This record gives sequence, structure tokens and C-alpha cells, in this order.
Amino acid sequence: MYTLLVAVLIVSGLLFVLSVLMMSPKWGLGFWISGIGGSNEYGSKKSIETTLKKVANISIAIFIISAVLLPYFHN
Repeated sequence: MYTLLVAVLIVSGLLFVLSVLMMSPKWGLGFWISGIGGSNEYGSKKSIETTLKKVANISIAIFIISAVLLPYFHN
């Protein structure tokens, strides 16, 4: 169980960091979708950012819960 919690911590932490980095204004979705030859489709960009916010919130909640539970399952 300890190994599973550590794996959950790593995966949820990486998922949180990636989703936050994709939301950043300088190197986020604005750069990759509309900055490189793409059209400025505000609706699709907005829905992707909303999804990224949900992913970030869920991943940080999973990270915090697993970090709190980790000491109770130490070998």
C-alpha cells in the first residue's frame, strides 16, 4: 500500500505541474494553440482551460489526500 501511495503522489504531482504549466500565459495553451499557425478559436481554448483547471484541482486534492495518508501506511 505504501508503494501505491508513493506512486499516486508522483503521478498526481506531475499531473498538477503539467496542467498548471499549460495554463500559464507565456508558454501555455495560448502559445501552442493560437501562437503557432493556429487560428484564434476562443471557445475551444476556453473549454480546454476549464478542463485543465478541473484536472489541476482534482490532482491536487488527490495529492493532498495521499500525502496525509502516507505516514499511516509506512512499513
